[in-house]
This record gives sequence, structure tokens and C-alpha cells, in this order.
Amino acid sequence: MSIDIAHLLQAHHNPPDNLLPWLTHQASLTDKLQALSGDAELVVLKQYWTAPNWWDKHTLGISEKPILHREILMSSHQIPCWYARTIVPEHTYQASHRFFNRLTQESLGVIIFNEPRIKRVQLVNYQITSQCIEYHWLNPFLVLKKEEQFWARLSIFNTDVMFNFYLIEILLPGLMRVSA
Repeated sequence: MSIDIAHLLQAHHNPPDNLLPWLTHQASLTDKLQALSGDAELVVLKQYWTAPNWWDKHTLGISEKPILHREILMSSHQIPCWYARTIVPEHTYQASHRFFNRLTQESLGVIIFNEPRIKRVQLVNYQITSQCIEYHWLNPFLVLKKEEQFWARLSIFNTDVMFNFYLIEILLPGLMRVSA
């Protein structure tokens, strides 16, 4: 299953040049943040099983119930740098439960990039404005200015070539302040 990019692109804009290396980075963003700023702090905001929401169904094509949502906020020197949501269908979780159980002690990035069974099969980036549903995921956790625009990285990963899970990372304005 590939990402339906047409649902994501309301208007095509090119990302700012200083953000492009973050949007296209193939390895761990956490490691990159740590190397550039000297600090990376992950806070798990929520982790829960739920039915697929509209976005899960129409963007990712997930119809299976239930799915795991794990939401985190990554900061550096107490400045929020990105919000991320991991979406794991139940059959993927069951097929690799030992892998996903590690999320209680480790970040997803540490697990993904040190596990040879995990492969990224697609990475897309797109702009997020206040008209996008993803923008409103941030409201409970951050104070947003309506004119702010964000960029997202959406990845499909698979385990053992057959079980997909998804990661969306919404890069926040603070990222450029701490990594400059």
C-alpha cells in the first residue's frame, strides 16, 4: 500500500531550503538533532489503541481495526522541534509484537534504524496549513499561530517485507532555531 499523495497536496509548494535536509533525511532525525544541537528530549504524549480515523482510512488506506497510535513531541533545550505519530495496524503489531513492545523503553527511531528487518518503503513530504487535519493534531500540545505553516514527513515502513506501519513527523518552527 502506498501513500495517496493527492490527499495530502492541497497546493504544491517547495519547502524552504533550510528545511529540505530535514525533510529528506533518511536516517534518524533524533540523532541528527542531537548532533546539531547537543540535546534531544522525547516525550510520549499518548499511546492508545483506537479505530482508524478519517485520516488513517483516506490517506493511509487502513480499514482494519484496531490500530495503535503513539504520539510524541521531540524537543531540544525545551524548544519543541517536531510532533510525530506512529500508526500501527493490529496485524503488524501482532506479527512483530516484540519489536513494538520495545516502544515502552526506546524511541521508534532507535528501534527502526538498528533493526535490519525494518525497511522504509516510501517517504513523502508536504506542507501543512491550518486547513489540514494534521495541523489540528498539534492543538492539544502546542500554542499555534494561525499563519504558521508546517512541513510533514510521512513514511511507510515494513517489517519482514509484509507488514506495514506508518510514521508522520510534523516539523515545527523551533527546529530551525535549535539546529541553526
